[in-house]
Amino acid sequence: MATSLDEAIAKIEAASTVEELTAVLQWVAEDCGFASYAFVDISLAGDQAPLVVTTNRRDWDQTYRQENFIEVDPAIGVARRSNIPFSWSSLPLPERKGRRIPGPLKTLFAAKDHGFAEGVVIPFHYVDHLGRPYSSVCTFFWTDPLSGFVNSFRVNKNWLHLVLIYWAQRTIDLVAKTQQLPHRFLDSEGQPLAAVSLTDRERDVLSWAARGKTASETADIINVAESTVVVHLKHAMAKLGAATKTEACVRAIYLGLINV
Repeated sequence: MATSLDEAIAKIEAASTVEELTAVLQWVAEDCGFASYAFVDISLAGDQAPLVVTTNRRDWDQTYRQENFIEVDPAIGVARRSNIPFSWSSLPLPERKGRRIPGPLKTLFAAKDHGFAEGVVIPFHYVDHLGRPYSSVCTFFWTDPLSGFVNSFRVNKNWLHLVLIYWAQRTIDLVAKTQQLPHRFLDSEGQPLAAVSLTDRERDVLSWAARGKTASETADIINVAESTVVVHLKHAMAKLGAATKTEACVRAIYLGLINV
């Protein structure tokens, strides 16, 4: 990964259309060694026309849709229950019994037939003003020898997660403006994120967290107790409607509340 977080965020922020954002994330994907990606709204089980942003080849996209793999894709099932990036090789898969191939296995076999050796899956989860959960998932597709994938996954998974939270918010915002979709990035009261006020200490702890510092390290830097840092982080997360510290950092950057 040669791209810095600042550089990636700058390109995302400069994008004014979904097409431009699509190109930005492809640039990020290639910088990490991936061939392509697919971002899918998986909020509604059984949705036959979810929001999809992808740079995959048309033949794989058509196969995935025609075979209705979205109903049996094992990565989607795990993504609905997780906030942590994972690889295809870590997926729990059913055993093949007899001649019939279970749907999850069929999905991965088809992906490999189309030249995808591995994939990294990054899930996202949000809640609307009525408390209804929304989920999306982004998969990065690997076509090079597997020997390089292990290192790329280890080095890039958390960085990609951070970039993607920011990219996803920007994408949904643009789609909402052009297609009148509901706003899915909300504060702790279920209202669209627009104006959030953080205290100086809350901005401090988020800024250091965005730089990769732990609560203990931040406490040493700003000369307060670790428990105080944790309290400030929790307050900031609540104000930003974020489920995790990473998500809070990205939302704070997006709103211009902190710099990294």
